Amino acid sequence: MIKYILGNSCYICDNKINCNDLICDNCLNDITYIPYINFINSNGNFYFNNVYTLLEYNDILKKIIHLYKFENIRSLSKLLSELILKRYSLEFFNQYDYIVPVPLHNKKFKKRGFNQTLKILQEFIDEDKLFNAVFKIKNTKQQSLTKSKLERKENLENIFDIEIKEIKHIKNKNILLFDDIFTTGATLNAIAKPFFYSMANKIDILTIGVSL
Repeated sequence: MIKYILGNSCYICDNKINCNDLICDNCLNDITYIPYINFINSNGNFYFNNVYTLLEYNDILKKIIHLYKFENIRSLSKLLSELILKRYSLEFFNQYDYIVPVPLHNKKFKKRGFNQTLKILQEFIDEDKLFNAVFKIKNTKQQSLTKSKLERKENLENIFDIEIKEIKHIKNKNILLFDDIFTTGATLNAIAKPFFYSMANKIDILTIGVSL
């Protein structure tokens, strides 16, 4: 990792880059922007309304997320926040009363050392709009694309809640949940549930990538 610390090689392809850059232009050009998903909750099985996303979860984005989350390259939070703001302006975020980063269980937080979604939001969202009073009740197994929809649902059943003293602030508020990747929506649906029952006005989702 010394070459990355020195700041002269692309994290993805090892090509030479400027010392202030993290990813070369060639790799960034291979990131695929996609239209947002306009989710219509017609069957009543979900607690959220609209889903907005940014990028296809291709090999480049997968590598960036892996480096950021699991190899502790925290400086990538700035790059990821810049990618978000290329698509969604601050006006988009201003329509929400609270932005909610997906919480980590305490055990996972201690192991990783930081909450990757919160760190990205802190790059451009005011602290008073960040809602950090959601907690994970139990430490679940890593969600995987190999799991069935039923397995994902059972793995996340009733595992998120809102601190009791903060519930009163949710009624009639517009909420945006933020995560890195949207797959089946099981995790975000589990987080949306306590907001739904706390009588939020609207619950939308924003993710950096989506697995197509």
